[in-house]
Amino acid sequence: MQTRRGRDSNIRFLVLEDYVQEDCGLVRRLGEIGERKLLEWIVKRLEEPDGAALPPGDDAADFPFRGRLLVSCDMLAEKTDIPAGMSLRSVGYKAVTAATSDIAAKAGKPIAYLISLMLPPDMSEKEFEELWMGFEEAVKIYDGEIIGGDLNSGDQIIIDVICIGEASNPVSRLGARPGDVLAVTGDFGSQAAGLHALLSGITDDPLAERVIKKFTRPIARLKEAAALAKIGAITSSIDSSDGLAESLHILSEVNDVGFVIDDPPVNKDAVEYSKKFGVNLFDLVFYGGEEYELVVTIKPKMLEDAITSVREVGGSLIPIGRVTEERVIKTRWFGREVTVERRGYEHFK
Repeated sequence: MQTRRGRDSNIRFLVLEDYVQEDCGLVRRLGEIGERKLLEWIVKRLEEPDGAALPPGDDAADFPFRGRLLVSCDMLAEKTDIPAGMSLRSVGYKAVTAATSDIAAKAGKPIAYLISLMLPPDMSEKEFEELWMGFEEAVKIYDGEIIGGDLNSGDQIIIDVICIGEASNPVSRLGARPGDVLAVTGDFGSQAAGLHALLSGITDDPLAERVIKKFTRPIARLKEAAALAKIGAITSSIDSSDGLAESLHILSEVNDVGFVIDDPPVNKDAVEYSKKFGVNLFDLVFYGGEEYELVVTIKPKMLEDAITSVREVGGSLIPIGRVTEERVIKTRWFGREVTVERRGYEHFK
């Protein structure tokens, strides 16, 4: 995967509080500012959680808690996860969403985030602020708080986000049974099309703009998961950030079941993009990834209640198939039965 564009600039505004001035031609880099000043800037932006005994910037963060704790972690690396043309604000937003989506898949609610960064010394402070604004944008949407993290320097951007959440009844990947309904919280293919558009430099096209926006601004399905968990409709759940096919294969493996997909959740923009730019639609839908939708199995008798409950919180639940005893994944694809093989991008390979 390509990396984002180089860090060059002509005119910047220095945004850290100790350096508020217009800089014409000379861009102050993180290597000139140093870790201490960056940390001071970050700490001033952190809000102290209600009831906390420790202030922001202490050796550890604390927050009052009663219940069942959920913790997820997700990492983005510039060389493998950040395509050229993606803004740093979108990168920050997506990093938080990725960690949040795992909490959503367990029917949890975010409480707090720890964000650790490795950043190149030649990154400008304007770029740093843009990245941080993306973190804050997403955290606000998901009603959490940034309570700490770590800083380091290196030869590329690496972002590690830990999301701490809570759930009264976490939903496992384990629990799908033959006869359960297979359902998702959205359609598939447009986000992968957006990634393709960025990597291919297709940005001056209205269709490309739409799918790029879907790729850069995904939504973790917290409300949908909470609604389903509240009525006890889910038997298993996983998010789809690694692709629909991979999510189905994971559920198949841990539950020793298979799936038949009667109605693949194909996004209309993905269909149009596939035709216009010659990209394989099946790959966009099943292997593209980046959707952050929930892939769930539902008790058959509760399907209508589940659809209604999700609709009432402003979401959608789309039945696409069923769980089978035979451990194979098949789909109806434009009139043909197709086996959904396990393939796709895998780190270290």
